[in-house]
Amino acid sequence: MDTALDLTVPVIIGGTIAALLMGLAKTGLPPLGALGAAVIASVLPPVPAAGVALPLLIVGDLVAVSTYGRDVRWHVLRALVPSVALGILVGFAALRWAPSDVSARIVGALLLLAGLGDLVRRLAARRAARRPAPDPAGNPAPGPATGHAANGHTVPASVRLRHRLTRAALGATAGVSTMIANAGGPPMSLYLLRAGVSRAGLLGTVALFFLTINIAKLPFSTTLGLISAESLHVSLALFPGMFAGLLLGRLVAHRISGPVFSTAVLVATALAGARLLLG
Repeated sequence: MDTALDLTVPVIIGGTIAALLMGLAKTGLPPLGALGAAVIASVLPPVPAAGVALPLLIVGDLVAVSTYGRDVRWHVLRALVPSVALGILVGFAALRWAPSDVSARIVGALLLLAGLGDLVRRLAARRAARRPAPDPAGNPAPGPATGHAANGHTVPASVRLRHRLTRAALGATAGVSTMIANAGGPPMSLYLLRAGVSRAGLLGTVALFFLTINIAKLPFSTTLGLISAESLHVSLALFPGMFAGLLLGRLVAHRISGPVFSTAVLVATALAGARLLLG
């Protein structure tokens, strides 16, 4: 048996905390899954840790799909398939031929920049909304309630192109990061936030997305030796933490306000990126 996968006290305690965070991510706040992946990688070598986490994640995905499946945004998933598939292949190649710490740091830098960038953008938008420009005629400044947004107007080609590029970049990043470090939740959540998907839609779409992705990862992970009898033994020991996290996530998911939920997703994305970047 691989001694790196021995059930020592630190592995049981740290792994259970990691599993709890992963479960909470599946049914409550998706980016916390990256934090769970970081915790389990701190008590196990990073590559074996990915193999231990994968069965836990699949169980969590099944529960999340059964809970939020009716809210899945299918058009978003279909649009992301090509870039995510490319990202998984790149992640597989990185695991096989490139130093895993270098790959993880690249992903971390991308997540950190994306999370902080969106957080700053949202904060600036909120400040601007609180300071409406004065109208010389004395009329109230146009705002969200006036209907003066671009509803019904044709979206400029440059905006459509930027949207496609953002979708491709975040989809590929999700594929790479989920293959390398089981940390695909932050880029996926970030994309759905940018797309204006509701909280229930985000949870349902992320759940089905990662159920599909994690099942697709099984043959790759088996080929790489990440999943073995020893790793499954450790996974089984950590299932109580996953179960507790799934229950906790269902309890808190609908008690968090929309703005707080969005901000928490962005902060968790930036923290996940910083953790991968720093190693």
